[in-house]
Amino acid sequence: MTLIPPARASSGLPASGRAGAPAPHPRPSEILSAGLDRNRRVREQVEQLIAEPSLLGPDFSPVRRLDGPTPASGPLVGWKAVGRGAPGTDVADTLSLLEQASSLGLVERLDWAFRCHAFDVAMDAGLTGELHLTPEPETFGGACPPRLAVAWLRGRRALNICAELHEDAFADLTRLQAAAEEMTGWGWHLVVADVSGTNASATAESMMGTLRPAYVQVDVSRPHRDEVASRRLLDAGRDAGAAVLAVGVSTQADLDLALELGATTARGPLVGAVSSVPR
Repeated sequence: MTLIPPARASSGLPASGRAGAPAPHPRPSEILSAGLDRNRRVREQVEQLIAEPSLLGPDFSPVRRLDGPTPASGPLVGWKAVGRGAPGTDVADTLSLLEQASSLGLVERLDWAFRCHAFDVAMDAGLTGELHLTPEPETFGGACPPRLAVAWLRGRRALNICAELHEDAFADLTRLQAAAEEMTGWGWHLVVADVSGTNASATAESMMGTLRPAYVQVDVSRPHRDEVASRRLLDAGRDAGAAVLAVGVSTQADLDLALELGATTARGPLVGAVSSVPR
């Protein structure tokens, strides 16, 4: 193949780039086109995960009581179902997946798909303990998509569900109260996540008597955790009858802190490895 030599510029250097010349700036139309292409690609990725929720996992992390000889040998209480992202894509981890799904208005559909798939996996495994999961606030009060109705009804009736309420759940109190009534009406238990030191901290404390959660969490792995706010949240939970569930227990120091704060149950690497099936 014959190569055509580049034309010469007046400086004597190849036209493909004089020494030190800056790269040309992309035109606004090129930037817009690239953004549209990425949005289209991300939407396709999220839509695929909604259509095939098995690609999301789930991963199951064991929840155990802390009255055994070791954290990993305590009585098994249940499992926390956690979704995965899609490695090698724009939604490679759970956080980026939720952020992208939120920007596209797809969180509700994604959460329903993941939740019902987690129900199916748990029921197929014969799970008899608790199944902990995090309903996204966008699903509060929403109807299950018809194609998922069978898994939803089976799981809602057969499984012992513990629904975690995180900071974003407290952003709309009217919606939260209606959702809490609905979930407890199904026989589900509520779990107040470790929102200490966040914008939801004071609200969660004041609502403990209304929510009456089964658990209140303390995340012992959180850096710069607000000790005072954490203890206030735990005290409010205990006063409402909640047990303290420590999460993020990875080291002996984490375990010592969890016990000091009154945790009776825990999950994390020291408690047990993540599994694709709740055994």
